[in-house]
Amino acid sequence: MMPPIFGQQQHWQTTVFVPLALLSLAFVLAYGAGVDQVLASWFYQLQGGQWQLKQYWLTETLLHQAVRQLNQLVVLSLLLYWLSQAIAGKRSIAQRALGLLLFNLVLCFTSIAVLKKLIPMECPWDLQQFGGTHPFIGLFSPRPASMAANQCFPAGHASIGYSWLASYYFLLVVRPSLAKTGLWCCISLGLLLGFTQQLRGAHFISHDIATAAICWLIASLNVRWFYRLYPQESTDV
Repeated sequence: MMPPIFGQQQHWQTTVFVPLALLSLAFVLAYGAGVDQVLASWFYQLQGGQWQLKQYWLTETLLHQAVRQLNQLVVLSLLLYWLSQAIAGKRSIAQRALGLLLFNLVLCFTSIAVLKKLIPMECPWDLQQFGGTHPFIGLFSPRPASMAANQCFPAGHASIGYSWLASYYFLLVVRPSLAKTGLWCCISLGLLLGFTQQLRGAHFISHDIATAAICWLIASLNVRWFYRLYPQESTDV
């Protein structure tokens, strides 16, 4: 049957509406109140008026390239495991939950990538005040037709961490005692990867906040839709 926790209205409010409200407020403060510019300026000046960490081995090679490759490997491994279980005819609630987790991960990665292509936005390192060549054009401001459309919003690298927020719902099904721990681990990973990109000049903090909100909304809506679509499931794990 549908895990009882997903059917509770109070749970829906506290895990969806409250987090999204807080993230929306954080976005307004970061983008609208100028926290973006203040933090980026501080990181820029801290590095001597340049983005020294842009190609540093820790931020570029390890926390950017290696983490991305590791994430791809983990997702591929889980996908192969899920396929092997599906071919073997396994239809437990754990198998269903893993399939939903993989669907959420792919949808989050894809959604962020598509939005980056659809929404023209500069990275800090593109901007004149941070050593670049472009003026700052607001997210909701018209852009000159001749201005190239950079793809810096929302944050792509931070989505590696925030897409895994969907594992909270997976763990609620298969290992409820680990759900909150897993959630905080994913939040920490998203913060770390987002902070890394901010240090490199690749993103403002509002870009990361938007990514977190999008990934959490996708996972929450899909979970609610899935367990209403398939209310009768095996409870064998």
